[in-house]
Amino acid sequence: MSIADPSTYAKLPDGTRFLWGALGTATADMKLLKDADAVGTTGKTAGFVAVDRLIDTEKKYMADTPDGEDKEFVFVDDATDADLQSFLNAADTRDTVLVRIEFPNGRWATMTIALGGWRQAELAKGEPLKLVVSGKQNGIDRGKA
Repeated sequence: MSIADPSTYAKLPDGTRFLWGALGTATADMKLLKDADAVGTTGKTAGFVAVDRLIDTEKKYMADTPDGEDKEFVFVDDATDADLQSFLNAADTRDTVLVRIEFPNGRWATMTIALGGWRQAELAKGEPLKLVVSGKQNGIDRGKA
């Protein structure tokens, strides 16, 4: 059995693409937000519900309905970027949108995100101005290119 060297498949996050659009937008028509700096955790996981009975001597569990991630998207603040401003406007009006993340290892995730506003990140000397958009993941479709 041959075990692949990690350097042949491990990737740095360089090259990750952040795209967005209104619900129903085709992937080809989504807008690239070039100044994405962080995308948060992507996926969904389930909690667990206890289902033990009086006869049991150990607790028993079953998986609960999966829950989407709380999201914080971080962007370098380019005040001249019309696509970023449109995304901020959607966050202001608490729209539900599609967000697609394309990772450099070939994986991708298209998520339905309920946006919940945005804020200017705390200023840090020696770092660029950043914006943070808050949201909640309602659904996800994942794949590999």
